Amino acid sequence: MQDAKSKPPITCPFTVVIDGREKLHYRFTGFRADANKRNRPVVVPTQWAHLQTGDYSIAGCESRVCVERKSLDDLFGTLAGGRERFEREHQRMAAMQRAIVVIEASWFDVLRMPPRRSKLNPKTVFRTAMSWYVRYGVGWAMCEDRRLAEIFTFRFLEKFWKEYGDGEAES
Repeated sequence: MQDAKSKPPITCPFTVVIDGREKLHYRFTGFRADANKRNRPVVVPTQWAHLQTGDYSIAGCESRVCVERKSLDDLFGTLAGGRERFEREHQRMAAMQRAIVVIEASWFDVLRMPPRRSKLNPKTVFRTAMSWYVRYGVGWAMCEDRRLAEIFTFRFLEKFWKEYGDGEAES
């Protein structure tokens, strides 16, 4: 019997689009298919492009789905110095079928361990997340580390593809 490492990979049926301005982009490696596909490795095609909204999307679905990625430092910095731009982005995301903000931190990190150099009150971040979710319907997924955020991003796009895309995903 073959072990999981020697099984031929499955190519993801969609291409992840990465915004050209994304500085610390995800690599989308190390994913495995579900048991019904024998846990084979999944190769995720990616391409760079200018996205009007968000940091990640699916080729051909750029106006329908997106993921905006934020590290903890970036989240605090954006809300302190680019709040209006970030709110406009939420307005654009609200017009999409599905959109989400993926934060590379937990709520504990936000509320109890904010960036040292930030003067923004952590409760402002928490209340902004709630307020904008009510106003725009765009949630924030809190992922305790970067790898979990990358996994969440891929699986979110994969679920969108299965539900609304042009075919069924292989993984």
